[in-house]
Amino acid sequence: MRIILAFIILLAITGPLVPTPTFGQNSEKIVFDTHDSTTGYYLAIPPAGPVRGALILLTSFRPPESILPETMLHNAAYANGILTIVASMRDKLFADTAAVARINTILRHVTTRYPIDSSRVALAGYSFAGNIALRYTELANERPSQFPLHPRAVFAVDSPVDCSGLWEWSERAVKKNYYPGSVGDGKYLMDAMTKTYGTPGEHPEIYRQLTPFNRTSVGPGNERYLQHTAVRLYYDTDIEWQLQNRRNSYYDTYMPDGSEMISRLLLAGNKEAEFVTGRQGWRSNGARNPDALSLVDEIACIQWLKKTLNMYDPITWVAPYKLDIPLGWSTERFAFPFDFAPQIPYMGMEEIRFAPGWADGSSEEHWAYAFLWWLEGKPQLTAQKLAMHLQDYYTGLVGRNIASRKIPGEKLVPVKAELKTISAAPGDKATFTGTVTMLDYLTQKPMTLNVVIHWKDLHQADRSAVFFEISPRPRDHRIWTQLDALDKALQLPQ
Repeated sequence: MRIILAFIILLAITGPLVPTPTFGQNSEKIVFDTHDSTTGYYLAIPPAGPVRGALILLTSFRPPESILPETMLHNAAYANGILTIVASMRDKLFADTAAVARINTILRHVTTRYPIDSSRVALAGYSFAGNIALRYTELANERPSQFPLHPRAVFAVDSPVDCSGLWEWSERAVKKNYYPGSVGDGKYLMDAMTKTYGTPGEHPEIYRQLTPFNRTSVGPGNERYLQHTAVRLYYDTDIEWQLQNRRNSYYDTYMPDGSEMISRLLLAGNKEAEFVTGRQGWRSNGARNPDALSLVDEIACIQWLKKTLNMYDPITWVAPYKLDIPLGWSTERFAFPFDFAPQIPYMGMEEIRFAPGWADGSSEEHWAYAFLWWLEGKPQLTAQKLAMHLQDYYTGLVGRNIASRKIPGEKLVPVKAELKTISAAPGDKATFTGTVTMLDYLTQKPMTLNVVIHWKDLHQADRSAVFFEISPRPRDHRIWTQLDALDKALQLPQ
């Protein structure tokens, strides 16, 4: 029987806590419960650079290791700044008290070990664990003070979303008596539900509490707590294959309940609720199976997560401001936190404008450039704080160039930034000026940069804008006319 065999394999997994190869990345096996030597761990796949978001992927009846060969989600997450956590819910079918407590323990452990922004967390579940992920997210929204994290997005893959509907599915599979795997699963599920919760007919209130969605409910059910959460339900919708190979109609799948749940969320005003037609499901052993993680398009899913979690992608991000690009100037974008200066504690985007001669040591435009920091929130900026940020910023820039440019140690000089507050320029909340002394890693000579910083008077409740003008030339040099023009032409949202 498929479920029981998978669970036996889960219970048999033990081993040393060492990094294991994960298709080019390393997964870390992290123990969170020292009293549970079999399942008291999760797998963590940190991203290539700073952690900008987190995906918590749950599974039931399978060990975390069995998930990694079935999907490339963690690979796509790795390349996009997303920490992936894979954890088993053991033999749990629903988000009962024990399941919720287990997830809370895992999340608390993860947040103490990794620098996670709690507003950029997605919860996901495969098969039965999708049901758990959905209900956990509802409970976290319903009772926020009782939960360590509140997922901004949740998705489930080939998951039952109606607990009573799962009982009905099991009854149909047993009565049909066609596909042995479904028959065995149906018998196991009804037996497990009866022993743990009773039947839906005997204890409807228990099932109404456990289920993320109740199709027979005439009013709003637990799904109302997903009103402001991005939700995706993934299914392999190839009904022709189901009919030919399993003799299943739509009613013998989880799709009717899943589509009805999304319909009600959309009707209730959740514009981020989606029923996703996945790819054909295939297992890593080459077997065609609609119950497969591979039906998720990994790249599309990670891009959706980045958009939903409001992660800044330098390639796809659409700026709400307009910053000119003068003729001949070049541009770059970097997302916070910077990999070369992770101690600068902001989220947002840096957008840079380089003068044509920026990299030319003989040009009057050498090191002449400007950049905008578009930041989340309203940090209170001072000359001292900005000087510290610039010191960290340029120390990191020099540091990342030492090896590639073969800079001898004797040429290195400590970075020192000094700033003072001056009269605020028009449109500024505050204006600062000063210098940064550092090694010019392009010419490998000491250099002093002159700096003017405009902390903009931005009338948005949750965003800030800081514009930097940089050049080693004195303020009366013509390059500053161009830099000042960039500042004056900057158009910010009102």
